[in-house]
Amino acid sequence: MKSRRKRRRKLKKGFKIFFISIPVIAVVVLILIFGFRLQKINYLSDINQFSTAEVKAYIDAKKIDNTLFFWLKNKVGMDEEIDLFEEYSVKMNSPFQVTITAYEKKLKGYMKENETYYYIDENGKVLKKTTEKIKNIPRIMGIEYDKITLYNTLTAKDGNAFSVLLKVINATEEYDFAIKRIKVSKTQEITLYIKKIKVELGKEYNLDKKLNAFNDFYEDAIKYEGTLNMKRLSTDGSYTFEKPEETTESKKANEKKE
Repeated sequence: MKSRRKRRRKLKKGFKIFFISIPVIAVVVLILIFGFRLQKINYLSDINQFSTAEVKAYIDAKKIDNTLFFWLKNKVGMDEEIDLFEEYSVKMNSPFQVTITAYEKKLKGYMKENETYYYIDENGKVLKKTTEKIKNIPRIMGIEYDKITLYNTLTAKDGNAFSVLLKVINATEEYDFAIKRIKVSKTQEITLYIKKIKVELGKEYNLDKKLNAFNDFYEDAIKYEGTLNMKRLSTDGSYTFEKPEETTESKKANEKKE
């Protein structure tokens, strides 16, 4: 009888603890969910391609909305994946505010549509949409696409041509070429537009070798105007360079000068 009474007391005590703990747990959960709502960020970066507003818009779009979890994941090496950054760190300033310090991903090219510039990374993902043109980023031409959606990979109609484009923009990264435009034709031939010269690289075959060769005489080549044909070597082991044909107007102007 005594042992049964003891068991009943223990059960009653256990139920009391259980029912008391339920609201406590609920309160803790509510605090964790609603007490650490990410409302504001401070942002510091290395190359300043993205504004604080753009970073906040990305975070909102990805539903990263809890300061505590965002900070904790960063501290234990389980970072939220943020496409805008190569690396980043998070400092929690308050339950509603964090400071993000980041090494940004470089934007590799842009498409223009209706006065809007769409910038992509090395994987073809659209990371920035703006009405302002950013200096020193080449325009991408020749690639047809169905739609451009921010934070998603470009949906190109020709997957092979798109793969060639990505190979080009990544291969040229190691060189200090001032590329204005990159064009991939329907036959997947590559052309670079640099200052006043057009560099025809042809198919992607031996692309690295061609770029390395071009780098050797780059400083001399950009002094001229014309088309550099690097699709194949000439019989003497060189590439051909064609100057633009003089128009009637330019000939007359030259004659007057003489």
